[in-house]
Amino acid sequence: MSIYRRTDRVSLNDVTVDRESRPSVSPAQTADWSKRRTTEPANGLLRPTAAWASTLPSEVQPRSLMYKFPRIANLLAAMWPDPNSFRRYIDDLLVDKRGSRQGFPVEVLRELFELRAHYDSLHPATSMPWEVMSKKE
Repeated sequence: MSIYRRTDRVSLNDVTVDRESRPSVSPAQTADWSKRRTTEPANGLLRPTAAWASTLPSEVQPRSLMYKFPRIANLLAAMWPDPNSFRRYIDDLLVDKRGSRQGFPVEVLRELFELRAHYDSLHPATSMPWEVMSKKE
């Protein structure tokens, strides 16, 4: 028995493809995915958000924000335990980096500033690592 194949007995390509067995259109191409996608994210106030707001002092509770922009209130409530994420998100809301936003109504903007000030009083900003390392002990 030889380890070499004889090419006159076996086809050069052991794998053969029958063109008739392949479908011309895949099922993924015929599926209508537009009906399966939601057109906009959930835009209602969630129960954990209402519970979070009730724990805040009454002068800081973002009532207008929760009524007019519940999706943003949901995100703020979710990010509340993480100081870095919360500060980054609320700063992005307060500063227009794209230049094309119309902005918030005055009462919502006031609530965002009050919420940020209250958050800073609860979670004071920590020193930056390079400031701590440069101090002599």
